[in-house]
Amino acid sequence: MSEKDILRQYQTYITQIIQPSCVLPLFDVLGEYEEQIKAREVEKGPTEAAILMMECIYKLPETQGWFRMLLDSFSNAGYPTLAEAIDQTDFTAIDKALAHKNIVKKLRYGLNLVKSMDILVHMEEVLLPSQKETVQRVTLEKGNTSGIQTLLDFLLRTDNPQWYRIFLEALRRGGYNHQVKVLDDEDDDPAGKSGAEGNEEGLEEMEISFSEKAGQSNLSANTDNLKDGYHQTSYHEDIPFGNLRDYQRELAEPALMGKNTIICAPTGSGKTVVAMEICRHHLEQSTEEKKEKVVFLANTIPLCQQQMEMFQKYFENTEFEVTGHFGENASQLGIQVGVENCDIIVMTPKLLEINLDEGNILRLSTFTLIFFDECHHTMKNHAYSAIMRMYMDIKLGPDPSELPQIVGLTASVGVGKSKNEQEAREHIYQLCANLDTDTISTVSEHLEELSSHVFVPNKDTRIAKRRVFNRFMDIVLELMAQVESMAKQTYDIDTLSKIPRSNRGSQSYEQWIVAVQRNCRVLKLNNEDEEQRVCRKLFTCAEHLRKYNDCLIISEDARVKDAFKYLLEYFNSMDPAFFDETDEKLVNYFQEKKANLEECANDSVTDNPKLSELELVFQEQYRFKPETRTILFVRTRALAEAVKEWVLETPALAHLRPQVLIGRRKTDNVEGMSLNKQQDALEAFQEGGSKLLIATSVADEGIDIATCNLVILYDYVGNVIKMVQTRGRGRAKDSLCILITSSSESATKEQINILQEKIMYDAIQNIQMINHSQFLEKVNKYQKMMKKKHDLERQMATARKQDPNIFLLLCGKCLKLTCKSNDLRVIKNSHRVVIDKDFISLCNVTPHPKPKKYDDIDMKFKISCSSCNHDWGILGSYLGFTDLPLLKTEGFVFVNRRTQKKHVVRKWQEFPGIIEEFNILKMGDAAQGTGE
Repeated sequence: MSEKDILRQYQTYITQIIQPSCVLPLFDVLGEYEEQIKAREVEKGPTEAAILMMECIYKLPETQGWFRMLLDSFSNAGYPTLAEAIDQTDFTAIDKALAHKNIVKKLRYGLNLVKSMDILVHMEEVLLPSQKETVQRVTLEKGNTSGIQTLLDFLLRTDNPQWYRIFLEALRRGGYNHQVKVLDDEDDDPAGKSGAEGNEEGLEEMEISFSEKAGQSNLSANTDNLKDGYHQTSYHEDIPFGNLRDYQRELAEPALMGKNTIICAPTGSGKTVVAMEICRHHLEQSTEEKKEKVVFLANTIPLCQQQMEMFQKYFENTEFEVTGHFGENASQLGIQVGVENCDIIVMTPKLLEINLDEGNILRLSTFTLIFFDECHHTMKNHAYSAIMRMYMDIKLGPDPSELPQIVGLTASVGVGKSKNEQEAREHIYQLCANLDTDTISTVSEHLEELSSHVFVPNKDTRIAKRRVFNRFMDIVLELMAQVESMAKQTYDIDTLSKIPRSNRGSQSYEQWIVAVQRNCRVLKLNNEDEEQRVCRKLFTCAEHLRKYNDCLIISEDARVKDAFKYLLEYFNSMDPAFFDETDEKLVNYFQEKKANLEECANDSVTDNPKLSELELVFQEQYRFKPETRTILFVRTRALAEAVKEWVLETPALAHLRPQVLIGRRKTDNVEGMSLNKQQDALEAFQEGGSKLLIATSVADEGIDIATCNLVILYDYVGNVIKMVQTRGRGRAKDSLCILITSSSESATKEQINILQEKIMYDAIQNIQMINHSQFLEKVNKYQKMMKKKHDLERQMATARKQDPNIFLLLCGKCLKLTCKSNDLRVIKNSHRVVIDKDFISLCNVTPHPKPKKYDDIDMKFKISCSSCNHDWGILGSYLGFTDLPLLKTEGFVFVNRRTQKKHVVRKWQEFPGIIEEFNILKMGDAAQGTGE
């Protein structure tokens, strides 16, 4: 074997280690190629530069001593182990270091909290002088995150066999003991925990998989004591009334003592049963003088339905009455009667907030116990937070009075945007303050019993290839370029968004185009006619760009034919009667490319490798376990429908009889699911008619699907809370959770979530260990700060709402004047209606695809602009008044008549003007014009 053949045989090792810019000064025979290699290193990184360097070396004549000169250059540049390995053709020492490198690759972004300068001084043995200087410079110029990632890049290229020991010791000496512990935990069996070996930069193009052993997901101090595996019984069927398991009683104990409590326990541990037992104990304290009353809050209507049925079953042989108020059938009178006469009320938090605001429920203290299901949502502007702000107004107000007991339920308190354990503790303190928590209750004494009922599914990640060639995508990108060009000729669209324009076919591009579409509506030009023309043109261009972008995203995750179908449905839904010149041009663009797009859609060459990976997973699982029940999580509703069609049209998978579960709210052109359809889908899945449930985020939390034993995350990655929740949907023996992705970033994000989950457990344990008075002091401090902040926000909001000026309502697309703000009235603090009877003449009226009644309003028709067909809202009837237009904020631009300032608002609460209450007694002439 020649010396060049030896280099070719071990080229992968060489190019993964050397940094050519360090070697070139010592190997001066590459003079003519030197600048080219250095440029490649700057542009594409050291691996690509090293590959080019080796190609250049192979071109050199084999003069005497050249091979020894090269090895000496490697050794003198700082790579003596590599030089010796090549010389001896023995790479054992380097191979041993690969397993540790894979651990650091997997967890590298979880190490961002490490300050590079804290550990750099302890790493002279593994970093070259030039590399140390680079880390120092990058840290100074770009910040610590860039600095630590640069350090890790160099570290992962070292040939020093002792690098991992030196790295861990540097972390210890820098004070990062938690990171050392996490890395040590991963090091228990490094070779068995990662199959992602080799070139990290080529990860996206490789079809590989790596797995993790199942681990216990309980929030306790001793997670290491739990067994691997998974099994769970249907806890609400086999536990008789009044009887809790020992670990459940441990969870319930603080709340049974009357303390405000966050109960934090794994998905499937029976938190609802714990809540029902707390509820029973609480209600039994009722006396003639004081009647206890409980409200159980759940975020979604399906969850409310499920929890209400469980409570009714649990209390069916008792004196306690259970009722539920949620969805379209919830009425003001029904809520008043239910709260008055029943002991336990299940409802959505928004409904409770509205009825407290409107006085239908007199005061928060009407209830003596409030449960917050999935209480980790009690942050920012969630309805849970609004309810707790009412609570804090009483607690911290001038006349404190009796308050209800608060019990929160969650599988994961989360860590927010925390980068380390200290920040995670602060996040948890904030949640405790928001819920006025006295204690966090987790399982610590009865771990063995918990481990016999609840285990985390085994985790597996499959990284699939991307399409090598996608002519369909090229055509769509060409169309998008045409539309962008048209928009730019009209106005500099890049100035309309603070979000930089990103790659087409991405979520960030979607954010950019949404901002452009929003801000083009408030442009102020000198000529009013020109202003209307520009707004409508840009708005229409933005709408087409959004659809094309959606199409690219669907193409990335599903079949090309599904993406084409999505585009076809959009263009077929357009009404030429409302076209202007821009609409005609944009439709013509599509029509010119339609035949080519359809040809691509019918070409099997464009099959999606990600779908092939999904099919392989299905075949693997169902071949050995035909009874398998699968929940497949996808990111969008359109994708859910596309994957369902693919399954049905794939002969080997049609037996799965897929069902789709999506949310109830309509988004763009995708209709939501009614509550009945959601229940039908769940029943078909649970009772065996379907073996596959394709779901969006609506199934993340709480829904009890006891027969599911396979969870597939189809490029579905979120934060640590979402990871815990989706993983916990698997509730049968030997469950498995698989992430399928074509993105190495998604795989890395999932690994970061795993690291953050460990940080969260440590943070909870540390909070539980501190002195209780210190804990309460910390919570009270946060509460006082929040109270000041919310009081200031309310004062500012009140000041904003006092603007007495009249606002003009212009069509949000063509800017046609429609009505004035003094023509509006508000019904039940929720619905804005127009009382000007001439408004209807400006509307295009069509039947509502799903007529409904809500808040005593019959909603039977849709209304849109008669000029451009832009959606304005709904036409309904209320208390004998027919043809009342109910407006949606997205349909309009609001112009202050005095200042001429334009406003676009996302919800009516942000509207800066004043709108009077709808008052029948003041309707007068309006009643004659619209009444029956």
